[in-house]
Amino acid sequence: VFLSPLWPPTSVPLTDAYPRFAENADIANLVARYERVAAPLVQRVVGRLSAPATRRSGPSREHALGNLIADSQLAATSAPDKGGARIAFMNPGGVRTDLLPAAADGTVTYGQLFSAQPFGNSLVVKTLSGAQIRAVLEQQFDSGSNTTAAPRVLMVSRGFTYAYDLRQRPGRRISDIGLEGVPIDDAGRYRVTMNSYLADGGDNFSVFAQGTEAVGGGQDIDAMALYISERSPLAPPAADRIRNLPPALNK
Repeated sequence: VFLSPLWPPTSVPLTDAYPRFAENADIANLVARYERVAAPLVQRVVGRLSAPATRRSGPSREHALGNLIADSQLAATSAPDKGGARIAFMNPGGVRTDLLPAAADGTVTYGQLFSAQPFGNSLVVKTLSGAQIRAVLEQQFDSGSNTTAAPRVLMVSRGFTYAYDLRQRPGRRISDIGLEGVPIDDAGRYRVTMNSYLADGGDNFSVFAQGTEAVGGGQDIDAMALYISERSPLAPPAADRIRNLPPALNK
């Protein structure tokens, strides 16, 4: 069942800039039919959160929900037979709304997950060198529409950390890249999870497309649902994996 990215349904104000048409009964009936079919899936409880997981950015421009999604994707692909991933990245544009528990007990529904991740991307694990990972991180600030004035900061999975300094010249903005407390080796090889959009170089992250030994996985939303289900009640992760240097630039 396909759910609209605008789930739950929203109203768009009418404007005189466009013609107005009467409701088409056939289309209205079709929409109502599929809403009824989708309702059990939309309302299905997948688990509980101990607090809201929001897109509210911290000083580094990362946020809890993006990190949570990255964690879920890493968990879904870390086993050797699932790709052997050690790092996962999530693009901020793929996170469409906050994940707010639907009830006082922290209940989260499948419909809420779909609202947050509505694109139906699959997971892909690729091998990247440490130098390529560094290049990907540099592309957050210097690639197409990704600039220092309008950066596109990727969310990262647990255990992966780094710092950036926007005062530095292109190619020198990223520092202190680490995985589980160990510095990333530029010559090393790392299994990295991303969604299929990023895997094709989406959002100007062309380096992801250069990855090798690709292994396909399940859908991103299913990874998120399973992650929450198996860890309920789950506390959203802190937004403390990335450092923006210096603090004066955190405004």
